[in-house]
Amino acid sequence: MEHVRQKGVFDHLLMLERTEAAGPKGHQKARLEELQTTAAKIRAKRDRIRAETSTIKNLKEKMDQGLPLDDATEDLVQFEKYLLTSQRTQLKDLQTAHRLIAGFNLVESKKGKSVCVAFHTAFEGVCLETYNMEVNLTRMVHISRHNIPSYIPLEKLAKQSLQTDFKGFLQTLNLHLNALAGRKQQISLIKELLGTVEVIEKNQLCNFLAFVCKVPSESEEAVLCTLEYGDLTRCLPTQVVIDAENKTLIESPQWKENHVLLKETPVHSALLTMRKLGSIL
Repeated sequence: MEHVRQKGVFDHLLMLERTEAAGPKGHQKARLEELQTTAAKIRAKRDRIRAETSTIKNLKEKMDQGLPLDDATEDLVQFEKYLLTSQRTQLKDLQTAHRLIAGFNLVESKKGKSVCVAFHTAFEGVCLETYNMEVNLTRMVHISRHNIPSYIPLEKLAKQSLQTDFKGFLQTLNLHLNALAGRKQQISLIKELLGTVEVIEKNQLCNFLAFVCKVPSESEEAVLCTLEYGDLTRCLPTQVVIDAENKTLIESPQWKENHVLLKETPVHSALLTMRKLGSIL
């Protein structure tokens, strides 16, 4: 009787061991089947996207070459649908980016077929001009209307990236507009804060500026400073030229420091520092 009980216990233990050994394998098999099913779905989705991308690419090539489409109505509807979906997805990304980095506002209009962009310019924490632009998103992306200043290279920027990189186009244009506003503001501050500095030449783009400073001396010598802004996306000059009849003065260590100051600091701030240090009146 005792032998029978022991045998029964051993049989039960053996059964538990076999069940435990089979458990992980069964779980692994189920997991493997689940992964295979997921992989099959992903491959099917990949093939569908490839087919759609190929179709859209062929349609675009035909349209660019002016060739007739096989089924004009259906193809054009699908093409417009694809473009609108793509542009609206990019628009959503831009709206999210704006909330993070600011700079411009985007609002959908005409049921998602166009977008209105407002560029808010500022300099040193002061809000300046606002510019507006409406961009049509159907088929070929194009600017339908705007109030961007004519001296901003808008057409050049649009050719470079409007079709291929809408986000990059807006960001670059925003840099141009803010840099222009910053350069204009600096000139206004020169006139407001430094009455003894005379601005003698500037242009609409404010990428060229010439002014005369009076130097403390018995003869009240004058120094001519010319600033050129080769990079239209920045508020600082790329070249500074200082000239005066007194060559010894402009070759002095003090004026060499002033040269660096004018190149690396907003011009109104540089002039205020130069006045504080006694370089100009």
